[in-house]
Amino acid sequence: AVVSTQSTGDYAGEILFDGYVRPIQPVTDYRTRWSGIKPKHLTSATPMVEARKLILRHLKGKYLVGHDLQNDFQALNFKPHPALVKDTSKCIALRHLAGLDVKRKPSLRLLTRLIRGKDIQSASHCSIEDARAAMALFKAAEDNWEDQTNPFLDDSYWAHLT
Repeated sequence: AVVSTQSTGDYAGEILFDGYVRPIQPVTDYRTRWSGIKPKHLTSATPMVEARKLILRHLKGKYLVGHDLQNDFQALNFKPHPALVKDTSKCIALRHLAGLDVKRKPSLRLLTRLIRGKDIQSASHCSIEDARAAMALFKAAEDNWEDQTNPFLDDSYWAHLT
């Protein structure tokens, strides 16, 4: 996995880091149609080693909200404590709010459309838009987050043992 854009924001939606990141390995497919990234964007991009330091400075010890974060963590070679990760792709409460099957992992775009009534990623991905959409979804389910993302906390999970 390669990170080529990164946006990090806080609870209020203020952006703490945003920029193109030049990966260590050569890019073989920019996936411009989906990413919006072209070779020119990476010529003056922050080198991965430097970007990783800047990004991790903001992330360490903080709650991390985002959508389908495992690829981002892998690209950053970062293993946060699971209790600090609030991944909207895994939140059952959001699937309930959206009226979706709880067994299927929904896209950020679909959750945002169904829960917030907003269309995102209409042309290509914008990492700032994605970060703010994930935070808005987190806020929509924040009060029920812990009970809905951990099946072990639901009595029905253990019902077959009684």
